[in-house]
Amino acid sequence: MKIERCRVTAIVACLVLVLGCAVPSYLLGQEIRLRRGDRLELAVPQRQELGRQIVINERGEAYLPIVGDIVLEGMSIAEAEATVLRRLREFYPSVQRLTLTLVGEESRRIIYIHGEVTGPGKYEFEGNPSVWEAIREAGGATSEASLQAVRVIRAEGPGSRTSIVNLQQAIDSGNFTSLPTLRPGDTVIVPENVIPYQGTGAVKVMGEVERPAPYMLTEKKTLVDALLAAGGPTEAANLSKVKIIRLLPDGGTLTMHVDFKRYLNDGDTRHNPIILPNDTVNVPRQSSYVRVIFTDPRFLLGLITAGATLAAILITR
Repeated sequence: MKIERCRVTAIVACLVLVLGCAVPSYLLGQEIRLRRGDRLELAVPQRQELGRQIVINERGEAYLPIVGDIVLEGMSIAEAEATVLRRLREFYPSVQRLTLTLVGEESRRIIYIHGEVTGPGKYEFEGNPSVWEAIREAGGATSEASLQAVRVIRAEGPGSRTSIVNLQQAIDSGNFTSLPTLRPGDTVIVPENVIPYQGTGAVKVMGEVERPAPYMLTEKKTLVDALLAAGGPTEAANLSKVKIIRLLPDGGTLTMHVDFKRYLNDGDTRHNPIILPNDTVNVPRQSSYVRVIFTDPRFLLGLITAGATLAAILITR
């Protein structure tokens, strides 16, 4: 058995060497490799005076006082940490661990792609890709993916941090120009394709969502998963007042009021709770003073009456 494992390992290694760049990047891991000009923040818990910002120079090296130059170009963050730790321990044996963190513009070259894609992970792009280009870089969507409600979480900037993209519509029409351009640091999540389910244990998603219906969600799914399963919220949805109604073992119910907008805008995970089987999620409609006024029959009747009275007065004059 041991000989067989070694043989398999050797075959895989040979394939990688022979195929080289022909091997898809998502099969080789998604660790970002350091390059010249990168700036890193060094933190050493046991010797805080050693903490500093280091820069990879034109020779691919970073300089540390006493230690000297250390070649870091081409390494992953984990490899660089191990290399710096090994060199530091030659002079400071008490140092047990350290961390290196990319800072500045270099820390925001990454786009994270998760969910139903072949190779979920973090990817580095030279430019700003579209949602479609990012998903293709991750090996494409799996057969379980729902491309009607791809979620994009904006890393920074004004406005809502989360948006829903109907990638399937762009694919069907062949028009990708309307897809949003991703920024460094963004996260793309491709949800699982969930079909309406009428059996026991289904989560009922009601109100202002694209496809209100019961859905069977796998374990440890959250509110955002339930909303995405239902096609995402409509433009009229009031995400600040989402209700989750849960059946209790004693036969009663528990109603939770969730400000889901705080999760979208601030990343507050307390407002993206776990959804349990048989829960009911209700997304209410935004109240609009103008809409209420002009759709209220009592107001319309009063408006008509007032108009007729005013016309009668003008005629008598």
